[in-house]
Amino acid sequence: MKTYQRYLLSPLYLFLPLMLVALSGIYFLVEFFERLEDVLVARAPVSVFFLYLAYRLPEILMQVWPPALGLAALASLAMLSRGQELLALRTLGFSPSRIVAPYLAAGFLLSLAVSGFLALSLPGASYRALYTWEVRIKGHRPQTVLSSGRLFFAGPDFLLSATPLEPRGEYLADFFYLKKGRTGPRAYLYARKARYLKRNRWLLEEGIYAERAGRFTPRVFRKKIFRIPFSPEVLLSVKQPLKTLSLRALRERYRFLRESGLSPAEPVSEILFRLFYPLIGVLVLAPALAVFLSFRGKRALAKGLSAGLAAVILTYAWFLGIKVLSAGGRIPPEIAYFLGLVLPAAFAILVLKRYAY
Repeated sequence: MKTYQRYLLSPLYLFLPLMLVALSGIYFLVEFFERLEDVLVARAPVSVFFLYLAYRLPEILMQVWPPALGLAALASLAMLSRGQELLALRTLGFSPSRIVAPYLAAGFLLSLAVSGFLALSLPGASYRALYTWEVRIKGHRPQTVLSSGRLFFAGPDFLLSATPLEPRGEYLADFFYLKKGRTGPRAYLYARKARYLKRNRWLLEEGIYAERAGRFTPRVFRKKIFRIPFSPEVLLSVKQPLKTLSLRALRERYRFLRESGLSPAEPVSEILFRLFYPLIGVLVLAPALAVFLSFRGKRALAKGLSAGLAAVILTYAWFLGIKVLSAGGRIPPEIAYFLGLVLPAAFAILVLKRYAY
């Protein structure tokens, strides 16, 4: 790294932790006071509540990292501008693009590291937070247990094991059903896929069925409808939102929904969001820095900070809106994220080339 690059980035290493702590603290306080009344009503131990908040930390980091990175880079340039360092660099012939480039490179590398940490911690922590809130704090005592993404259900006269592929519990994989009797098992059923129809009827695919009346002689079927005494409403007491799933589990859910003829927009949107997450932080800070450098004169610092702050907010809101619209199927996820990445980059390049001093 060159000397001028280290000099430009030196304030970033000071402001970035401050911005992360500030934004995370705001998020943490809102979460604390929003949930506090429910905790008091449920009379849950305070230690369990703080454990729930600790499990929320990876998700909070995911939410605040892009704006924190943008604000830290913006504050770094503002600090240099106040001390006339930016003016000195411009006098020496440094272009705006050359000034912004070190921030883009450092932001991308830091975002890669954060993405790696979130890939390892976010799914497990999000599920533990959900389970802690629903079961240990709210006091729900579900008949179902989710362990490492797999569901185990104990009914009055049957046992079920399956992998949920959809948060509402309507689509399952590796479906195993055992019907119990007074003297032992009465029937067992396995299917690679299971889809809920209505009135306790399930469409099972690629499975095997055997019952005691037939001396447990296995019968293979490709597609068959079975009446099983449970429905998705009682199947999942602790649901698995997309944020609790790993990329591998999201890919399996995508394949299942596509093969079932249903819209896979939600898992595709989540997959693309995680894959492009390192670029989101960079594309939040790039327009802000470009806008900041476009102002000049006596009030350039105040105007640049205000415009840069607005650019951070609008750009991050743009990405969140893209995620919501693509997950809802209103815009194809591939097109949505292509536009989401290209437009902020094009805006920053245009400003740096035509309007920066």
